[in-house]
Amino acid sequence: MFDLNFARESFGQILAAAPLTILVAVVATLAGLILAILVAIARERKIPLLSPLLAVVVSFIRGTPILVQLYVVYYGLPQLLVLMRNWGWNTNPDGLPAIIIAFSAYGLNAMANLSESIRSAYHAVDYRQYEAGLAVGMTPLRTMTQIVVPQLITNLIPNFTNIFLDLIKDTALIYNIGLVEIMGQANIVSSLGFKYLETYTDALIIYIIICWIFAKVFQLIETRLRRRYAFN
Repeated sequence: MFDLNFARESFGQILAAAPLTILVAVVATLAGLILAILVAIARERKIPLLSPLLAVVVSFIRGTPILVQLYVVYYGLPQLLVLMRNWGWNTNPDGLPAIIIAFSAYGLNAMANLSESIRSAYHAVDYRQYEAGLAVGMTPLRTMTQIVVPQLITNLIPNFTNIFLDLIKDTALIYNIGLVEIMGQANIVSSLGFKYLETYTDALIIYIIICWIFAKVFQLIETRLRRRYAFN
């Protein structure tokens, strides 16, 4: 039978791990967004060698499970630091914090998905608006920042929201590298009381609440931007 009292008592303990879940998702998304912008620019400009290389990297990341990526970074990043130290870099691969591993793995995952979303949002903007801006005497930079980019951001928000919410849910895997987030805490609490259904139900409710809040926030931002930049 479902133990409602145990579920109620465990809820606060599991909720206490939510800040780590949100931290990993937010930092990884921001880092991934910065890298994604650079990747998207490089691919749109079709820079020789770099553009096809980035296309392969993005395809590899988008085509593999994030758990595999997490393990590759977990075991590969320290070895890369060792190699860099052998090359003369001042790097210390010993005792690399697990949180840095999580930021790196999830940041790369966000970079791959966001770069494709940015390119899609960019191509969704009618190019004739850019040409019209130039025709009325605007500089290319001003045309991009005042006409193209606002629409690009508005078009990007729905996919950005989905990617961010997916990262929040995917943080359940960082328990595998020793970080105790929502699911990790649920596993610990359930193992103490052998009440697995109750603690996993608590985790489910917490994930739903967090994702609902962020989805509403991004929805409000998108609505305001569409009202402000009503080009179409």
